[in-house]
Amino acid sequence: MINGNTLIEQHMRDMVGRYFTAEPLLRYALQFTEDKLGESIKFGQLTLLHYRMFGGTAPAIYQAAAAVELFILASDIFDDLQDQDAPGKSWMQVPAPIAIHVASSLLTLSQQAMQSCEFDQAVRLALIGLMNDQLLRAANGQMLDLMDMASDEQSYLETVKLKSASLLLFACMTGVIAAGKPWQPVVAEYAQEIGIAAQIRNDLRDLLRWDEKSDFLQRKRTLLTMYLVESVSGEDKWIADYFEGLLSIQDVERRSEMFEEAVERSGALLYGAVMSRMHYNRFEELLDSMQEISPWKSDFLHMLNGEIA
Repeated sequence: MINGNTLIEQHMRDMVGRYFTAEPLLRYALQFTEDKLGESIKFGQLTLLHYRMFGGTAPAIYQAAAAVELFILASDIFDDLQDQDAPGKSWMQVPAPIAIHVASSLLTLSQQAMQSCEFDQAVRLALIGLMNDQLLRAANGQMLDLMDMASDEQSYLETVKLKSASLLLFACMTGVIAAGKPWQPVVAEYAQEIGIAAQIRNDLRDLLRWDEKSDFLQRKRTLLTMYLVESVSGEDKWIADYFEGLLSIQDVERRSEMFEEAVERSGALLYGAVMSRMHYNRFEELLDSMQEISPWKSDFLHMLNGEIA
């Protein structure tokens, strides 16, 4: 099993220490970095895995993987600040202007880290182009998400492809391009399928929550809340009324048990599980179609285990 976490983490800390010379910026950036490292380094691991898959051997890949993780960290901070649904994160416990400034600095640092990797100039330029392209795609997806623009399954999936899948595509394709290989359409497609499957799993988790991350209480349009609202009738019609703004949160805040029962009756959880599995199965089909992946398949699946499988 590939595991370069220690080297990726060290490169992240080194880059922060080298370029952030103002003590408060250094302190907050390290604090936020340690918070991120306390979770996992799945994106950097995907970069490393794909680099090995396509024949890469240079140690410079660890800095590229660190650049990917810094990029993801900055994206996570911006996302949490915009959604206001992760109060436990360290960046949510400081004044918003400070968190925004640190996130902006980390985003710039991720580009500097990628640009200074010891690859050929053509490879470095291609990596920076990839980073900027996927950042712009994710920015479009985030705006659609913030505006809650999804109105049906197709528009929801398009938003997910832009917002979430772009970041996974970036992590995987960074490894491919760093290995000196051209864009791989199959890698791009299965990264999208992973992203969609994972997002639907997140939606399943957030559907039954009864706190600030509840998609229902936030009236957030996801594949599951849209399915639920379209499915309810009779005694459960209050769910559609709340979602459409006809009831206030005070009217429904004591109905968590009723909500769970209604969700069970609607079949929304089964629908979500089937949709997530369908996209995951497509990912596996694409994975099996690539000869380069065969020796690395078990590592890949192990890396994703617990996330979408």
